[in-house]
Amino acid sequence: MKLIEKIVIASRNPAKVGYYRTIFTKIAGEVLGLADLNIEGKPAEIGETAEKNAEIKAKYYAQKTNSLVFCEDGALYTDFLPPDKQPGTRVRRIKGVDEASDDQLITYWEEIVSKIPEDKRTGYWHIAYCLAFPNGQVRTTAVDHKVRFFYPSSKVRIPGWPMSSLEGKLGKPNSERTEEELRLSKKEAGKVILKKLKELLTEIT
Repeated sequence: MKLIEKIVIASRNPAKVGYYRTIFTKIAGEVLGLADLNIEGKPAEIGETAEKNAEIKAKYYAQKTNSLVFCEDGALYTDFLPPDKQPGTRVRRIKGVDEASDDQLITYWEEIVSKIPEDKRTGYWHIAYCLAFPNGQVRTTAVDHKVRFFYPSSKVRIPGWPMSSLEGKLGKPNSERTEEELRLSKKEAGKVILKKLKELLTEIT
């Protein structure tokens, strides 16, 4: 028996919806994305933390769809920048630009990382996961994923994911992972996420 009947993934990104669908099908009878429901509009992500932004979006779409909604949001932190220089939830907000392009972001980070000793080029992504009901009830958790930064950046670029050319694990940027490495990475991450989600559902029920 499934833990939940239906859940909506708060994303219009086909790849992201597909990824989370493979995770949620283990515990949900029906898994939908925003595009499946023709949901338009989006809330202002004004939170200072990944948790807050995930909750803002999850609550918004839970009311829009009248369904249980899942949302994720991330914040990036480094071990080599001072607190006031951390990208946090505003990775694309650089040099006065609110939504920097992929090329602008890569150029910006290459300049920073080039000045950092190789053994100090470390940090982590703080990823928040939120479940929200139409009545406003929410449950949120988070996981940290350590990364290493590289200079120069990889020539392999993934549109929409510029940081994958600059940071990663296994001694190389994420954009250079093989299909098998990517599959294993997603599988391991999926196990962690599913465990966290089951814990949240237990709290709710």
